[in-house]
Amino acid sequence: MTFADGWVCKACWKSNRPQDPVCYRCKTPRGADEATVDAKRAAAEARAEQPEAVPDVVVAVPVVIFRNYARVWQRGGFVVLGFMALLAFGGVTDVGYLLLTGGLGAGLIVSGFLAAEVAEEMRNREVWAFAVGIFISIVAVISSVFAVNVLAPDVFDPTAVRWVSAIVFGGAGLAAAAGLVLLFVRGEA
Repeated sequence: MTFADGWVCKACWKSNRPQDPVCYRCKTPRGADEATVDAKRAAAEARAEQPEAVPDVVVAVPVVIFRNYARVWQRGGFVVLGFMALLAFGGVTDVGYLLLTGGLGAGLIVSGFLAAEVAEEMRNREVWAFAVGIFISIVAVISSVFAVNVLAPDVFDPTAVRWVSAIVFGGAGLAAAAGLVLLFVRGEA
């Protein structure tokens, strides 16, 4: 079919420019026979029947959150290790403090690398990454509340610490859980 300024595709009924040899939308040739048109229509119907992919925003939110966690935890771990070096060179001889500080720094760095790996695999829509993200969030809520209660018991209000931890880390866990649920619902898992 043609019109004054171009032609209409027989398969998808979209108008095209006169110089286009194939439809810009479905790539059906301009003078296609009925068999080709039927094949293109069947392919389009099959694509429409496939389950919708998980929206990128559902994957992007936990990816951004866990990338930021990775950066913060890695940098924080190196800062804590630097603080441990200051303690050691400053004359602190209690090995318990040095081991506690070194363990905290190493734990933050390892957690940062784990969060970075989880973020990268969430982009690939890996189920295990979303599950590990939920686990990391739960551990982060518990450990942040515990760390503030042990290391600075009278500095911050415990209720405020619990709420902030639940909002910050719980939000990441909810984002990862939403991504995991959508992976299963949409059939990508």
